[in-house]
Amino acid sequence: MPTEAPVADWVTIPDLDRDPFPIYERLRAEGGVHWVPAVGRYLVTSYEAVHETEFDQEVFSANERGSLQIRAMGHSMLRRDDPEHYLERKAWQPALRPGVVQRVWRSSFERNAERYLDELVEKGPGADLIWDFAAPYAAESLREIIGLPNARQEDLQRWSQTLIDATGNYADDPEVWAKGMRSFDEVDAALDEVLPWHAANPNESLLSQLLRIPDYEMPIERIRANVKMTIGGGLNEPRDALGVAAWALLTHPEQRRAVEADPSLWNAAFDETIRWVAPIGLYSRQVTRDTELAGVRLPAGARLGICILSANRDERVWEDAARFDVRREVKPHLAFGKGVHVCLGAWVARSEVADVALPMLFERLRGLDVVPEAPPTITGWVFRGMTSLPVRWRSVAEPATVVAAPAAAAPAAPRIAIVGAGPAGCFTAQALRRRFPAAELEVLDALPVPYGLVRSGVAADHPGTKSVARQFDRLFQHERVRFRGNVRVGVDVPLDALRGAYDAVVLATGMRADRPLDVPGDALEGVHGAGRITRLLNAHADEGEAPSLGERVVVVGHGNVAMDVVRLLARDAEGLGGTDVDDEAHERLAGAVRTIHVVGRSAPSAARFDPVMVRELAGLPGVAHRVHGAGLEGIEPGKDARADAVRGLVAEPSSQPRVEVHWWFGLSPARIEGDGRVERAVFRGADGEVELGADAIVTAVGFAADDECLVEPGAHASGRVEPGLYTAGWLRRGPRGTIPDQRTDARELARLIADDLEAGAIGAGRDGLPPVEGETDFEGWRRIDVREQLGAAPGRSRSKLRSRAALLEAARDATIPLPEVERLETATEGAGLPVTVLFGTESGGAELVADELRRGLAGRAAVEVVDIADAAPGDLDASRLHLLVCSTYGDGEVPTSARPFLRALVEERPDLRGVRFAAFGMGDRSYAKTYSRGSELVAEALAACGAERVGEYGRHDAGGPVPATEAALEWAEGVLAEAAAPVA
Repeated sequence: MPTEAPVADWVTIPDLDRDPFPIYERLRAEGGVHWVPAVGRYLVTSYEAVHETEFDQEVFSANERGSLQIRAMGHSMLRRDDPEHYLERKAWQPALRPGVVQRVWRSSFERNAERYLDELVEKGPGADLIWDFAAPYAAESLREIIGLPNARQEDLQRWSQTLIDATGNYADDPEVWAKGMRSFDEVDAALDEVLPWHAANPNESLLSQLLRIPDYEMPIERIRANVKMTIGGGLNEPRDALGVAAWALLTHPEQRRAVEADPSLWNAAFDETIRWVAPIGLYSRQVTRDTELAGVRLPAGARLGICILSANRDERVWEDAARFDVRREVKPHLAFGKGVHVCLGAWVARSEVADVALPMLFERLRGLDVVPEAPPTITGWVFRGMTSLPVRWRSVAEPATVVAAPAAAAPAAPRIAIVGAGPAGCFTAQALRRRFPAAELEVLDALPVPYGLVRSGVAADHPGTKSVARQFDRLFQHERVRFRGNVRVGVDVPLDALRGAYDAVVLATGMRADRPLDVPGDALEGVHGAGRITRLLNAHADEGEAPSLGERVVVVGHGNVAMDVVRLLARDAEGLGGTDVDDEAHERLAGAVRTIHVVGRSAPSAARFDPVMVRELAGLPGVAHRVHGAGLEGIEPGKDARADAVRGLVAEPSSQPRVEVHWWFGLSPARIEGDGRVERAVFRGADGEVELGADAIVTAVGFAADDECLVEPGAHASGRVEPGLYTAGWLRRGPRGTIPDQRTDARELARLIADDLEAGAIGAGRDGLPPVEGETDFEGWRRIDVREQLGAAPGRSRSKLRSRAALLEAARDATIPLPEVERLETATEGAGLPVTVLFGTESGGAELVADELRRGLAGRAAVEVVDIADAAPGDLDASRLHLLVCSTYGDGEVPTSARPFLRALVEERPDLRGVRFAAFGMGDRSYAKTYSRGSELVAEALAACGAERVGEYGRHDAGGPVPATEAALEWAEGVLAEAAAPVA
């Protein structure tokens, strides 16, 4: 039952202004929602409660009656709800979009930073970093963005400070109101003067863009209010973020050294700064009806103070939250707000501070430090930032200048052999080709066909994941990249001979042996490894005939491989449409299966499966799920994605199931029993032993090296065995990591080889391996590919050849007609293909990626970019390929801009048969829920309406080393290759 709000009558405004954090810590400990008489409103201080207010504008309205901000600045979009808010926000966006910031404003930021750093240096040691650099820099940059040539940066500083002082004037100081009103009138006068000039002189500024919006003319009073709002937040936020970040790094020397040594950490320093001390510390909301928040009853009309400073230090979200730590685990802070009111200037602030000012400041002022006799000061609670930061420095570096470099000699072109044509090997070849365009690359594989796990190991019923092979097909169209199949290194060619023939050798052969259970009875007949089962379903040429698993199967393990096995055994033939599953193997393995037990050691929250895969299992037709020992009662719905996925397994039980899947948690394998073959599996749990009758057991507990492994897996974490010999993929890191992870590792390995070449540790110019008897080439693989496609049964994508002899016969059959393929150097694959990039974003990341896709795919596709907020599902054109680029906001949620589109898909269920789309999800792996869940929800809803997904499901981890735009371009190229691929 909700309770009345506790009264925090001990809180005073001077104490909040001086240091709000001890106050907020106590308020959070006491519940997170309090009535505070000193400020005349309820303060909301916990992360969870603040987060809840962000997403329900119908209850927690921004349009507060008697708002201090409305009085100080006018009625801006920040104090409006949708739909009025959306119209004004959309009008304000063009000049602040991330692509515009990158193309137009960054050069201004660099110029302004140089100017005001020069002025700071001129003042000499003891100058104030805030008022002699950060403030004028932020003000001048904002003046140019808004488009106020008739004002000085000093004017914007005065306007901003007096307007935000008035906005936070909870003490009702008449002098503060008077100063704010003078600035209010001055801004109006400046706008009246400059707007006619912008109408006659179009440019990139915000005001100029605003006057050129088709079909919309913002009323002058709203322009005035929104410009004042922009001057307030758009100046103090980057100024205070820059000042606090500098102070934090100066007082945390170890972290400063880390950031200076690794420039990629500047953005992490920026985000940690605004989490640690949010520049905008509080904003207001008003409750529209009686409601409950964090267990506290709130009456209609209640005024709220949303305390971002407090929420960003909630101990339940961040460990040791009061500590500044640039290497902290990334979690979604609230400094830019969330929901529909997320800060429009977020990309401006990030570029100003993280990309330009901070790196330039610490690079130019060598030995930068605080002045001990003049300690810095920081104040504020509605807005918080440094009020003084005197600094000194040891020396000044000259500004970087661009000097025309003499023509460089052509880089060395090594000849490199890559052993293993699976994902690790092919991604390594891609990365090396980019690093060394003139290098000769030869990819060897023991099988006559390329692509390793993509062809023979990835779940056979997930053709989208397999479609990365189309991207690899394009790799082998390069003149300097060769595929050499049916060559076994260590058997046909000794490793030493290979190393003597190439300047460098990369071993990317993976780990194919199934790790045994190591319990009594694990060698009984009927115990199978999950790797072998998936290879059988993929018609691997070395696996022979598939056995029958009988009626009762026990799958040991709760990882994604186990989920693949369970799903493939539980599917019927009808569920395999469009795949290349070997139907004969599937019938022999799964035809008699009626009960599957899937058993793991952990509770659901600690299980190693991806919740997406469990949700897919929950939707299989004719399959009923029973859950044992999950302990879900103590886990609140919505708080743990894995627990939610398991809970969903029994939400709609099948009345007449074809197959029953029993999920067991908290059990460890003890022994396998039977007379010569498997009869039962025995597990040990907290309540004793559990016996499960079984005709077969499938172990999915990991992979190990087999006898043909050329090096010890995981023994060389850097990827270098010694100069000239390297490892990639699972040989480098051990049996973990997904296909996209191999792409990331490949870039690191390419850099390592480049370093060795530059250092002279390896040379260039060896001749390579002479032809090996019986080897196949890429043309041979193309013949096999065509033969398999032509032999596909109705409803299947191909019928794989099951033996080496059949593969080699097809590879040498010159009568098989091959489609014409242009060499990639001159190809325009996908050219003219109409493509729509649909982006859904919260703070601009997906929009930036969409903009880069438009440029990066030019010449290969006719690309248009559409904000998903402006699209309706019924408008999707079946003649166009749709690339969905969708960020995940917070902990697994769809971004606000995509929610109307998703709602229309779910509620209206339009018929989208014939529409093709691909999906690229952006998020962060540190989120507790699935990090790309936002994109997945939209993609699932599109598929439910009949749309067909094409190509690999792309994902980008914001905490990883690969830029989102680079990952997205690689993904999109693979999708276009798949979409444009000829059908045999």
